[in-house]
Amino acid sequence: MKDLLIRARIWTGDPDRPRAEAAVVSGGRFVFVGGYAEARVAYPEAEVADYGENMMMPGMSDGHLHLTAFARQNLYVNLLSVRSLDETAAMLRARAAEVGPGAWIRAINYNEMAWPVTTPPSMEWLDSLGLDNPVILSRYCGHRHVANSRAMRESGLCDSTDPYVLRGPDGKVTGVMTEGGASPIIETVAAEYETPAKLTAVMEKATLIMASRGITCGHACDAPKYALGEELFTWQDLAEAGRLPVRVICYHDRLPEFTFRSGLGSDQIMYGGLKIFMDGTLGGHTCFMREPFDDMPETCGVPNHDDEELFRTLYEAQKRGIQVQIHMIGDAAIEQAARAVERVIAELGQPRLPYRFVHVIVCPADLRERLTKIGVVLDVQPCQCYTDRVMAPLRLGARRVLQAYPFRALWDTGLVMAGSTDAPMEEENMWIGIWNAVCRCDDDGSPLKYDPSQTLTLDEALTAYTVNPWLAVGKGDEFGRIKAGFHADFTITDGDPFKRPAMELRNTRHLATYLEGKKVWSA
Repeated sequence: MKDLLIRARIWTGDPDRPRAEAAVVSGGRFVFVGGYAEARVAYPEAEVADYGENMMMPGMSDGHLHLTAFARQNLYVNLLSVRSLDETAAMLRARAAEVGPGAWIRAINYNEMAWPVTTPPSMEWLDSLGLDNPVILSRYCGHRHVANSRAMRESGLCDSTDPYVLRGPDGKVTGVMTEGGASPIIETVAAEYETPAKLTAVMEKATLIMASRGITCGHACDAPKYALGEELFTWQDLAEAGRLPVRVICYHDRLPEFTFRSGLGSDQIMYGGLKIFMDGTLGGHTCFMREPFDDMPETCGVPNHDDEELFRTLYEAQKRGIQVQIHMIGDAAIEQAARAVERVIAELGQPRLPYRFVHVIVCPADLRERLTKIGVVLDVQPCQCYTDRVMAPLRLGARRVLQAYPFRALWDTGLVMAGSTDAPMEEENMWIGIWNAVCRCDDDGSPLKYDPSQTLTLDEALTAYTVNPWLAVGKGDEFGRIKAGFHADFTITDGDPFKRPAMELRNTRHLATYLEGKKVWSA
């Protein structure tokens, strides 16, 4: 394959050479980064791709998403854009007319806190629609579901003793399920809709969407009991056919039966490690808090593990060389995870790969200091401070909300902070997160009800989405930068984001994306 010389305004992600005019790719890796004239002399036979004043940057890595769930959302009724129960009802009726009586209907991604009237769907409301179908709706966070009476009966959940299948004062099921309570229904629906051929087709479409948005790698997190299971065969099918335009690092919610370590696989599909859920979500009142929620003072949320169980799991994973991602949103969950990790490190020493603390939404100063001493990676989703801008102040109150989404304080700890989307809970678009990290404001530019000082610079935000996810998995010496010797994964933006007003960052578009120096997507 002929050498490729790219000319553009290059943001390299390399602190030793932050900017360049040209980069040369040979054999899938960068062999030159520097001035254009110098590159033309050194590589006179190279094919030239001249992108002029547009910006070239390292391909972005989504450090935390649910890739199969993102792909298969097109198989179900997607409520991401609806803004009321009436709109929801219209979409459910349309699907019922399409599938016919008796067929299961699943709708995903409703977010009542984004509606003018924040009344969530209920079993009684679903029953009132008179649909001749079992129906389940899943909240966008993936930790709360509601079903109609027929779905509860047909799934057998009316007789369930699972504490996450909620019951009213009369002892009868409410149709609401939190955490993994909806698994029996989700599995039934999946058996009907998610055939291997359909899953592979929607996965190809999803990964092309990622490439179109400048993403060259996704850290996919498996969580079947939350209806967020990963289907690895789809990635293998596409890779073997030469149609997988991204790299995938996969984490699973169970330790593997075989004795292999994190890093097993290839440069395109790799085993990342174990995923653990410490708590639920802020939206579902199930994240584990030190103090009760302001709008539900009877609860502090739900811890998913006791200390001994958590310690044993983390100890086994670290002993086997398996990296651990830990979901934690509430301050009590962060504290519990820190306590367990400290105990494991005291016995086994520092891990081969750092623990990854995911979300860390409510993280006051004492916990930030504690995490710094442990040396964890922080996996954050700046897009969520925007999505949660109405809900978070209600849940946390005026005092605690100032401790939420503390991106500047987390960055200043010196810990590796990696950006991500948590798709499909959020749109698979890194620029929405970059915009939120830099601007921390509403659509009209007005400040959100958080600490306004907790912003990042554009350089820092780009580093979080390009360089740092590779540092998180111990591959930062060969991926994530435009630097000689590194894998040539990069993307071209339409124009130069550094030349635009910060409020326009979320509208950034891409012209082309390359993997190993090969163009995998172009506008």
